[in-house]
Amino acid sequence: MKIYFWGFYLCFLWSIGVHSQVDSTFVESKPTVLGASLDYGYILQHAPTLRELGATYPSAISVEWSKLLLTQNAWDFCNCFPRVGVDLAYWNFGSLDVLGNGILAMGYVEPTFRTLKRANIFVKAGLGGAYLTNPYDAENNPLNESYSTNLSFAIVLGLGMNYRLTDAWNLRFGVKYNHTSNGGISTPNKGLNFPSLNMGVTKSLVDVHYPELDRMGKRLPPEEKTRISVAVFTGWSNAAVGDKDKFFVFGFMGEYARWIGGRSALTAGTELIFDYSRKEQIELDGANANFFQGGILAGHVFWWGKVSFSQQLGVYYYNQYRITDDVYQRYGLTYNFNKHLFAGFNLKAHRHVADFFDLRVGYTF
Repeated sequence: MKIYFWGFYLCFLWSIGVHSQVDSTFVESKPTVLGASLDYGYILQHAPTLRELGATYPSAISVEWSKLLLTQNAWDFCNCFPRVGVDLAYWNFGSLDVLGNGILAMGYVEPTFRTLKRANIFVKAGLGGAYLTNPYDAENNPLNESYSTNLSFAIVLGLGMNYRLTDAWNLRFGVKYNHTSNGGISTPNKGLNFPSLNMGVTKSLVDVHYPELDRMGKRLPPEEKTRISVAVFTGWSNAAVGDKDKFFVFGFMGEYARWIGGRSALTAGTELIFDYSRKEQIELDGANANFFQGGILAGHVFWWGKVSFSQQLGVYYYNQYRITDDVYQRYGLTYNFNKHLFAGFNLKAHRHVADFFDLRVGYTF
């Protein structure tokens, strides 16, 4: 889920910047929009150790600055007009002595649909950082297994309704899924996962008049509808074994992808993973087993020119020493330098818990 939001955000920004045929029937503009909102949520207790906290209800107040992209390029990309901006929020996580407070700052993209109606629909995806006040400490704060560093990554995905009071003022109601994690830099790192209800108001610094434009038709896939890729990856494991919490990881990947639409493809592949935290655990347990793993993956990829974003579900077909679930997820963001060479980041996770981030380089045939 983490990289999905990141990929959506970056790819959307890149895509609406490409050139397209401009409709001369309206004057393009990018008005500034200011906003403020309140959140009230619930922290998901997705691990047994987190349930010791009991029910926890975080709340927040936030302010935002954005640009509304009333441009032909934006409309040609999504049949919508997005807002692109930054958001600063103060969160009380509902358990000051354990979870503390947090300041979350992120950039976001917010496509808005049905803009000719007084009530319209929006989706929101954002990526940024968080400063968290009360990280895990073995002596002073042992119950906080959600985060162990003051600085973390932050993501959000939301859906809501925007109601136009005037050409400048809007009321907003929505639901959001919020997440913070240090990405495996330090453990414990169960992460904070907290859906929330959101209510707010926005004001454009000038009156906004949405143009009426024709919807774009279906985009066609390229002539070459299949790709075969190989890659090598490396990173650091998010595991604490014995008195160590940093372990080297590397591996190899092979993947087949086939287009199913103008920007989408289905994928199938395999990978070999050499995670040295597993090697350490096997040695500590005195077991006789190979530490490397083999997995088969299937999933989906969004392609936007040079940028692609993937989501995959994996199952181990070779896993001699079972420490985690047999099923896992991968989320990736890739940049294609040319037709053959690419590089990117990828996250491997077991349910809500990050396993490791990796950096990868590869070749497409």
